[in-house]
Amino acid sequence: MSEARRSPATGLLMVLAAVSAGVGSTILGGAFDWPASLDLPAAEALPAFAEHETAIRIGFYLNLLSSLALVPVAYGLAARAGWTGAPGRTLTAFGVGGAFMQVLGWVRWPLVVPGLADRYLAAEPGSPERAAVGAGYDLINAYAGGAVGEHLGWVLQGIWAVGTGILLVRSRLLPVWLSALGAGLAVLWLPLTAASGFGSHAGVLGTVAGGVYTLWFLWLAAAGGVLAVRRSPAPATEVR
Repeated sequence: MSEARRSPATGLLMVLAAVSAGVGSTILGGAFDWPASLDLPAAEALPAFAEHETAIRIGFYLNLLSSLALVPVAYGLAARAGWTGAPGRTLTAFGVGGAFMQVLGWVRWPLVVPGLADRYLAAEPGSPERAAVGAGYDLINAYAGGAVGEHLGWVLQGIWAVGTGILLVRSRLLPVWLSALGAGLAVLWLPLTAASGFGSHAGVLGTVAGGVYTLWFLWLAAAGGVLAVRRSPAPATEVR
């Protein structure tokens, strides 16, 4: 067995991604009523952001860390399971692409929104300056958040999660039941999260999608823990 296949790094990064996302989302839910706050206009969102800015920035940095951790996870799973053919390379590209799209969505909150919130609150109520800042926030929120981070990020990550679950079953890198569970959860949350991005984050569809997505991250933590301690059998053939 090669040294790369015995390394716990990929599994530990999976745990890190799941824990960071869980803690970050919990902080944001308490301080910012996230994700429902994503539907708020600038007149409500920017004052709410300014009121709890430190906690909100920490929460979004943790979510950003979670997405970044999935980049080496995508490479590590492919290398450790022997996915050297076109399916493995394609899945890795989807995983990396989805993670970076999510990062582009997350990063607006700690780096761009604070300046917008300061300018919005400094401007006189009803002034053209305040209206302009509010319009800028709404545009950035719709593009960087809705279009890039949520739609592209979720869709690419979802395709990666579904394909990874299927290839994990074939490669037997993890117990088959655990791999199948991950694939099943991904099959559920991919269409749900993609569809919920077109409606209210606080609606029924958004709530169900968020719940299934949370279960997938719990699976990611469990799978990462198993992967970190388990000696994986070498595949009989490479997955191509």
